[in-house]
Amino acid sequence: MDAGTGIGSDAPAAPAVPPADRAPDKTRLFLALFLQNQRRLYAYILTLLPRRADADDVLQETSLVMWDKFDAAAPPADFLAWARRVAYHKVLDFYKKTHRAEARLSRVFLQRVAEAADGQAEALRLDDRREALAACFEKLAPKDRDLLARRFAAGATTRSTSEQLGRSVESVYKALAKVRQSLLDCVRKTLAREGHP
Repeated sequence: MDAGTGIGSDAPAAPAVPPADRAPDKTRLFLALFLQNQRRLYAYILTLLPRRADADDVLQETSLVMWDKFDAAAPPADFLAWARRVAYHKVLDFYKKTHRAEARLSRVFLQRVAEAADGQAEALRLDDRREALAACFEKLAPKDRDLLARRFAAGATTRSTSEQLGRSVESVYKALAKVRQSLLDCVRKTLAREGHP
């Protein structure tokens, strides 16, 4: 089961990208971004369509629309947010076509559910970053962890930290900047490796 979405291995397989006369760069880039975000997109669709079979169908339709509209020269800045917008409209289309009892749900209600799902996705993304940061912190050299602990202790300042360590304020600033950059690089690599946007 995927911890980020609560979806098990029964999530639908990635849709086949239609054979196209488009540049191979578009295919590679689209597939890379789609596969990174597929589970989260599917989880979002499931919040709007509780039946898996319906969610599977809408995911397929969403992916085809996304493929048609995707521009490799100017990909969306936030692929998942763009994918969710496309999916939301495909869900509305689905309700219109099926004429089920659920189709009577107001557009406002669906919008609220979609917004709540967006908020949950943001919280999951934040949790992913926190976990990655904690793991990266543990990988730091003991002297770097000690430096951070001293600097961010209650009431500490860079000056008080430099005095504790017997170093100049400038050297402590430089050391903190280096550790911060190291943590940022580690978090980015960890999230990319785990397929998080």
